[in-house]
Amino acid sequence: MHHRTGFRWAVIAICLLAFVAAVLFADRINHRLPHSEDEVAYLFQAKVFTLNRLSVPTPPLADAFWSPFVVDYQGRRFGKYPPGWPFLLSLGLRLGAGWLVNPLLGAVTLAMVAWLGRQMFDRRTGLLAAALGVVTPAFLFQSGSLLSHPASLFWNTLALVFLVRLTRTRRPLDALGVGVFLAAAFVTRPFAGLGIGLPVAGWLGWQVARKTLPRRLLGWTAAGGLVAALLPLYWLGTTGNPFLNPYLLVWPYDRVGFGPDIGPHGYTITDAIFIGARLKLVTLGRGLFGWPGWSNLLFLAVPFLTRRARHWDRFLLAAIGGLVLVHIFYWAFGGADGGLPRYYYDALPAFLLLTARGVFISIDLLQRVKLAGGRLSAGILPPVLVALLTLYSLGWTLPPLLVAQKDKYGITPAPLEAVRRAGLPAPALVLVQDVRRWTDFAAAFSANSPLLDGPVVYAIDWGPDYHRALQALFKDRACFELHGDTLVPCRNQNGGRP
Repeated sequence: MHHRTGFRWAVIAICLLAFVAAVLFADRINHRLPHSEDEVAYLFQAKVFTLNRLSVPTPPLADAFWSPFVVDYQGRRFGKYPPGWPFLLSLGLRLGAGWLVNPLLGAVTLAMVAWLGRQMFDRRTGLLAAALGVVTPAFLFQSGSLLSHPASLFWNTLALVFLVRLTRTRRPLDALGVGVFLAAAFVTRPFAGLGIGLPVAGWLGWQVARKTLPRRLLGWTAAGGLVAALLPLYWLGTTGNPFLNPYLLVWPYDRVGFGPDIGPHGYTITDAIFIGARLKLVTLGRGLFGWPGWSNLLFLAVPFLTRRARHWDRFLLAAIGGLVLVHIFYWAFGGADGGLPRYYYDALPAFLLLTARGVFISIDLLQRVKLAGGRLSAGILPPVLVALLTLYSLGWTLPPLLVAQKDKYGITPAPLEAVRRAGLPAPALVLVQDVRRWTDFAAAFSANSPLLDGPVVYAIDWGPDYHRALQALFKDRACFELHGDTLVPCRNQNGGRP
């Protein structure tokens, strides 16, 4: 009982630390703002969901309210991405705390990683895996963002929890949970759900073949997969076509597969394996934990090199392989926040657990080797090495990453703060000047209501014609121009100041 209570309190402490770190990152580094086109679109769609709608009407003068991944199609406006993450984010927005959703998901995910480690291996493996998660730069970057990766990681990790439970209970409800939560990951990030779903399907098939699981449980898992139908239903509700992926409405070449018309410059299997996958794996190997060079994969390989890998070790390695495999069929690199390629982020539990496994196997193997004339065991070397590598990451790797992320792409809260400090009379229209790229309007776009009915409406002033048309469209609003972080009253239609 004492060990069980100690484990729980240790997990709670780790999760609280993770939550606080992600909250500080979201607040102090990201300023609770989106810093990528993806995040802008996710936030927009989440706001649409809070209106209990799937889309909103395309506004007049739509180019004055433009963001790259927010789509206007057949008179409707919506985000191009799957609905899973915007829906979760909308729940936070309804409570006035959307920016806290990902920090919460990240903390709960680490609790599930600790539970998986305890069930698959032992308590110490679970605790070390969760602790490593807290100091993994990519975990901090993702959990403090408005991106969808923490949500898909949450659903996939929850599916693994139910998979482990299924091995012990053989209950239909646990089999259903596996299918439901993999499908939730699919509706959030389809490739992430497929990448983790492949090894899960293989494991279930292997268990049924060995007759350790009854075949009827496969039907329960497949039934959970019906949740995946929410994705084509969402497409039907937004585009009118359940088979029209809105990605294609932004870039017609944004499709899965190989060929000269896929990707901006064509995409071949050679590109996929020798450029795309190789680049992601090199980035992963050199940046996973922020440790120097390829030491990031040092302990992960130990269970296999020492021939101490169990069936769960092999399953976790297959989960990594599943994500690598499915993303070979997609042309985009996807970025690498904090050193871990975004598209491989859903394998984070596997990386953490296998690394923790490697550390403790190394300790066990070195335990009998004596140092300092027999006074010390060499088993102390692995934890000391991990501690030193972690200090290196926190002191050397992380600081420049944080500096680069702060105000990324020039997106800062300064324009919104200028409007707030001015105390504009409501309702107001703010025309943003000198917009040359999407980043110049990102913060202002994200402050708008999807229906453009908030106390302040922000619009891009593309020139005199737009200036006059916007004033006419919002004639009941006091009009101001925003030059950087400076507000001045609008010009009247004759070009003078009112």
